[in-house]
Amino acid sequence: MSTTNLRKLVGLCFVVLYCALGIPLWYKLTTTYRAPLPIDYIKALHENKLNDIHVVVPVYIKSDTYRFPDIHQAVQMQVNSLLDSQNQTVPWSLQLLPYEEDRFTQSDDQYHVVNLVLDEFVGFSIAYDAKETTVFFDDESVITNDLPFFIAQTLVEHTFELEWNELSEGKMSVHDSMAVSYRPNIHLSISLLTGDGYPVAWEIDSTLREYFTPLRKFLSPLVNFTVDTGILYYNDLNLHTLNDKSNVTWKDLSHAVDLSELLSMNYFSEAGSLNLAIVFPSEQTCSDGLNFIEDSWSSFLIPQWGMLAINKYPLKPRSLLKENYLTPIMYQFATDIFQLLGLKKDSQDLSSPSISIDSFKRLKTLQNIHKAQETLWSLVKLTRSFQTMSIPKEVLSNVTEALNLRLQIVEILNDPLKGGDLLWNNALILSNELVELSETAFFHGDMVQQNFFPQEHKLAVYLPLLGPTTVVTFLGFLRIIKEENPGSKKKVSEKSEPTKKAVEETCLLYTSDAADDSLRVDLGGRRII
Repeated sequence: MSTTNLRKLVGLCFVVLYCALGIPLWYKLTTTYRAPLPIDYIKALHENKLNDIHVVVPVYIKSDTYRFPDIHQAVQMQVNSLLDSQNQTVPWSLQLLPYEEDRFTQSDDQYHVVNLVLDEFVGFSIAYDAKETTVFFDDESVITNDLPFFIAQTLVEHTFELEWNELSEGKMSVHDSMAVSYRPNIHLSISLLTGDGYPVAWEIDSTLREYFTPLRKFLSPLVNFTVDTGILYYNDLNLHTLNDKSNVTWKDLSHAVDLSELLSMNYFSEAGSLNLAIVFPSEQTCSDGLNFIEDSWSSFLIPQWGMLAINKYPLKPRSLLKENYLTPIMYQFATDIFQLLGLKKDSQDLSSPSISIDSFKRLKTLQNIHKAQETLWSLVKLTRSFQTMSIPKEVLSNVTEALNLRLQIVEILNDPLKGGDLLWNNALILSNELVELSETAFFHGDMVQQNFFPQEHKLAVYLPLLGPTTVVTFLGFLRIIKEENPGSKKKVSEKSEPTKKAVEETCLLYTSDAADDSLRVDLGGRRII
């Protein structure tokens, strides 16, 4: 093989490697990785909000006086009729079942039970510390067959009042302006503020163990509280500026009190927080006390913040706040904390906390599912808007795990034979994990950073390098192709040698016969002198 052909072959190899390997490899290494998200499935969940969910709550009917073999079936028909009378945002129903002694024990109070008690009047009562509804009936209600309807009405409109109001009227997504955003972990900061610098002591540890620890344990299925306490001197929140006013409300306090000073004191990792501040005025500014406080102290509920307990008179030097003083404040805060968490409204009376917390678990589970779905849909819209945005594998893994968790929660909510405390707690825990996974996927750091490197920037960076390389490679290849083979030139020169030799001999014969010796003819036939 000649040198020219070898050079052409090498040049062709360079071009083939450049086009077949170099360009695809460069494109692959510089292309943003986008994991294939289940966009169609997430879109279907967004368009059909919670349509695959039907919350079923099992309720057991118990009758000790009369044996009603089919009372649960009759009540079931009345319950279904009442629930179908309203347009439900999220379908929910009660599964009426007969009470079985083998299924329940004295300590097993995790299911809703309806006790039928024969009495002289018709009425009902809901237990304060258990998931139990007692329905009183007389013989006339049995004869007229009104008992099933009365039981159904009691259950739907009173026992499960939260579901009846929130799910049947489309208010599930409406957030209470007073309550903080629900978080599974909430930090509680308890502060004692005094306007003077006198030494102060308070029996807060024993008070919390006695009156707040039981409440903390009671609310543990919903919220995990972490608590810190502290004393702040020379700070009465400028309450003396309101001394000339009467009938002070929290709106008046919001204009005069700077609560950010208390928030800056709290360094905690929890996303949610509540506050309890016990404030004493300064002796220098309010020696006669605060005029707008009628009793020894008054409490003010601050929306999405907590409670202010404002005392009328300043503290004396070396004061000790004992349990008998702190107990009413802790009791008031324990009452208000249900409203701050969204368990009750202003006009509602929390007559049955156990049942309300049980209903609150289901509502928060549904809200978490809805919130996670909207977060995933926002993720899909974000990736569609920015085509150059990176979608790492971790995002796909979080989205897939979140969707699998959602299916587990839906299975728990839809099963009519489930519904105990452990399962509702598990559903709430899974829904909290669902929200966390969806938010982790949405706020992934690598995905957000890729927004700063769009496709135009990639071309602007690599074009000064790829442009000269491409030009040199292809122009060099064209030059090699245009080169002629030296062997062909040699053959052409060999074929032309006899012709030149014949011309030379003819010229020599001509010059020898010429009369003029001064005339000469060169090899090319030109005449010279």
